[in-house]
Order: sequence, then structure tokens, then C-alpha cells
Amino acid sequence: MSSRIVIRCDWNKAAGVYFVCGSPVPGLVTTAPTMPALLCKLPGTIRALLGLEADAYLDIYVERVAR
Repeated sequence: MSSRIVIRCDWNKAAGVYFVCGSPVPGLVTTAPTMPALLCKLPGTIRALLGLEADAYLDIYVERVAR
């Protein structure tokens, strides 16, 4: 995949997790207790949803939504 995938994430204080709140990847819904943990989960989850090989290159840009 050659184009950049922009993922928007936010913090849910009540649940204590970061979550994906906007994405061009259909069905991308995931959470993690820290931003580094979320960043680690995203490539594998996106590859699985898009039906890509496990080693397929992804250009993922994560934008933290400030509310």
C-alpha cells in the first residue's frame, strides 16, 4: 500500500483507554491502555482488515484528537 493511512485517536478517560475515533480503514475499531500499545496494535489490525500479507508495508500516521 503506497498511500498514507491517517488514523485519528482519542483518550477515553472513563474507560482509561486510547481508541480509534476516525479511520479510512473499514471496520477499524481497537483500544489500548497506552498510546504506545495502540501504535503497536494498529499495523497488524490494519493488515488483517485489508487482507494484506503480514509483512506488507504500511505508511500509518496517527493523529491525536484534542478535545
